[in-house]
Amino acid sequence: MLARQQQVLGWFSVLWIFIFAFVTLPDRNSVICARRHLPLHGDDMFRKSQHAAECQFGKQLRELGSSWFADLGPPFGVMYCIKCECLPYQKKRRVVGKVHCRNIKNECPKPSCDEPVLAPGRCCKVCPGDLDSPDIVDDPTTVVSGDDEKNTKHFAALLTNRNQMDSSDMMMLSATGNFKQYVATGRFMFHKRNLYYSFYTSNAVRPRGLQFVDLKGNILEEQVLAAGSVYQNKTGKICGVWRRIPREYRRLIRDEKLLVVLLWDKAELTITGQLYRYRSLTTELFSVLLEGSNQLAGLGPPQGGTALVSVSTTAPSLHLTIIFTGLFGGDEIQGGKEGTVSVKLASLDGKTIVIDETLKLDKPSADLNTIEVRSAVSHQDLHLLSHLQLQLLITNSKQPHLVVGGSVLPRTTCEIYVANIVAHSTDAVASPNTAVSGLSWVFVNKEGALDYHVLLEGGDPDMKLSLVVDRRHQDIASLTPTLSKDGWANGTSSVLGLRNLDHLYSGELAWQVVGGGGGGGGRLSGRPLADARDASAPSLLLRTSNSTSWQSADKSTGMVWAAVDVECNLHYELTLAGLSPTPDHPLQLYLEEVPFIAPGAPVSHRLLQEFSTSNVEDFILGLTPQELMRLDSGVVYFEVKDAKSGESVMRGQWKEVTIPTSCLPLYTENQLPTLNDEAGISRDTGCFHGDRFHEEGAQWMSQVDRCVMCTCHSNRVTCDAVQCPTLTCDKPVTRPEACCAVCDNNAVETNATIGQCQLAGQSYRPGATWHPYIPPNGFDTCTTCSCNATSLKVSCHRTVCPQLHCEERIAVRHPGACCRVCPLGSATSTLDPGWMGEQATGPRSKSDILAAGGCNYPIGGPFENGEQWHPRVYSQGEVKWVKCHCKDGKVRCERSRGKHM
Repeated sequence: MLARQQQVLGWFSVLWIFIFAFVTLPDRNSVICARRHLPLHGDDMFRKSQHAAECQFGKQLRELGSSWFADLGPPFGVMYCIKCECLPYQKKRRVVGKVHCRNIKNECPKPSCDEPVLAPGRCCKVCPGDLDSPDIVDDPTTVVSGDDEKNTKHFAALLTNRNQMDSSDMMMLSATGNFKQYVATGRFMFHKRNLYYSFYTSNAVRPRGLQFVDLKGNILEEQVLAAGSVYQNKTGKICGVWRRIPREYRRLIRDEKLLVVLLWDKAELTITGQLYRYRSLTTELFSVLLEGSNQLAGLGPPQGGTALVSVSTTAPSLHLTIIFTGLFGGDEIQGGKEGTVSVKLASLDGKTIVIDETLKLDKPSADLNTIEVRSAVSHQDLHLLSHLQLQLLITNSKQPHLVVGGSVLPRTTCEIYVANIVAHSTDAVASPNTAVSGLSWVFVNKEGALDYHVLLEGGDPDMKLSLVVDRRHQDIASLTPTLSKDGWANGTSSVLGLRNLDHLYSGELAWQVVGGGGGGGGRLSGRPLADARDASAPSLLLRTSNSTSWQSADKSTGMVWAAVDVECNLHYELTLAGLSPTPDHPLQLYLEEVPFIAPGAPVSHRLLQEFSTSNVEDFILGLTPQELMRLDSGVVYFEVKDAKSGESVMRGQWKEVTIPTSCLPLYTENQLPTLNDEAGISRDTGCFHGDRFHEEGAQWMSQVDRCVMCTCHSNRVTCDAVQCPTLTCDKPVTRPEACCAVCDNNAVETNATIGQCQLAGQSYRPGATWHPYIPPNGFDTCTTCSCNATSLKVSCHRTVCPQLHCEERIAVRHPGACCRVCPLGSATSTLDPGWMGEQATGPRSKSDILAAGGCNYPIGGPFENGEQWHPRVYSQGEVKWVKCHCKDGKVRCERSRGKHM
């Protein structure tokens, strides 16, 4: 009982140390969350910052304004009296998250009843039914209002150089040729607390940073834009996402009080725009980026614009929502005069005029102006539109030199359309071995054509693949000619007609697979592009189990998107088809890492998530450089298992593993990283050398040179050439394939057939002598072992050191020597027989002295290892009452007692 009480008191001591660290120390009360970011170089706007919109507490991300109880893990668990909050913290222009934890025990109100109770998960005793207590946390991540999800879903922004600098700065830069006006158009979709963004820019150089800013200029979120992906390069767009937006910032989006900034390398090259809501964003099929006529000259006020193009195909007509700036001068704005603009939509060659209208604006603005144009058109006009053969020009009717224009483009939104392809139920049951399955993804490229990628497994060799309208099974395009023997169909189809483009954006297109042995299909559904879905390709998961608990697994497929971002976090998304996990029967997603395909290769398994829906999207925060290196240099698999039985249900290889260089560690060729001990990870480590893995602590003979010994220590391979002992015989003999000579050749030949001596897993011939190999230090040249030719027993003997004739405290050991010796210069100095010191041929060089443990010294140096001297000072000469001593490369000086300078 006493031991148990002492153990409990020990745990409480550790607990109060933790509470003291969070509550009583001023510099520990607040912990600024640390997230790994690539720096934005340049002036203050480009400096590296903490992640603005959230806090990191351990391995968890917390939203600004949220509160929680500290979780210490076992054996303490959640501490309901330690309340933590993620508070905004002003750091110059940036608003960053800051964790603040405190002990709320003393804040508990006095209960008004006679018998208060302490409910589970509470810190304060309260009366039954009393909910007003400080031990209740507010977690806004669990509440997303209907307004956020419905009414404020789509936004657009026009970004220009306006308000970035005054007119004098513009004129000065224009005169030097260093200032050019750029413009960008952005689209934003708010979905499940995430803001997905997409941009077209007039600058051919990709921006390297993005910021979301409030109207006061405070930076709320800052992101580094990595190099363009396959999708972004093929579409010419800039894509990304601001995840887990705090509740307060969601209000800014809803109230149209949020700015977005794109940043390039040069500090003066930034463009800014404000997010606004437009009704036509939900029906937009095409976009237009409008550039000003003075764009290249860098003269006059910033000009630019964007247009949202909607189409009706039943009664052919166009609806244009046009946002522009820079077309009205000071007289029109300050004088309150109406403005007049000409809107012209024509073919690129100018031969066909689709729209030519003049519109009046009662109160033109120096900032943004919005106009809407509706016009009936012909089918030929729609044909030109779908093939991106139209351009839009907006001109000031009173000042024709003020004009903005641009060509029609695919709509700005970054989106990809994916589908799991599964066999029809009857085909899967009748012939499960030949049932078709697969995955696919498509998108509209910058030319307006459909870029498609389809992978089919199983099925009939003569199967046919086509794209159809799902509800009517109307064929749109046959992709059978591009279907290769390995099951891939990659290519670009002809430009989709407007009706079919609308079907694609509405999620009404599907794949149809037909073959002699059956068929299958899958409907394409749109997803915003960011993080995992911005990878070059997904991975296909196929059935691995005939478990009776998952009978539908016979016709199921899985598709996994995975990617590592510039902050070294792993993002993944799993979509299942044909499987329906439930809370009562969940599944688990595992990541399996095989560093090399070699005998004995260590394999690690990480549990990513347990789930009960057919679509899973999440991320892993803070992977170590060593873990990321394993992903980068190994073979990676995804596996879905039954959470109850642990049986494998689906499995597939992650073939497109790309890790940012900044996330990888610096490592040597033979170094194998270890994994951190974290929950959900089973790991094994070792060293890779030659063509196989070796366990920790093992030693072996190199396959390249048998006279080299290697060992595995701390997951690193160390190899040393065999050190041969000195022989006392006159005529040593070296046997073929032996590393060291022996004295008695007859004994070797006579007893070779008897057997060999064994030491540390290595074999030695009878009569052989050697220095033992002792990891991790290598060969011990101060010990000699021999193999008895008769008994085949190994005997080892250490070198016998001579007696010292000086004080042991001043004796030194030279590098590579077996014995300590007296310092040189003393009357009784002794040379170590295992080390060659200064020879009679002359004094040694400075480098030799230092290499042997000597010391460098400003005056009179260098000194030999073990040498003593009185230091010299220029103004004093030799200081007799101070004695310096060199030992193993370090100088130590002592003053004699009672002596003063």
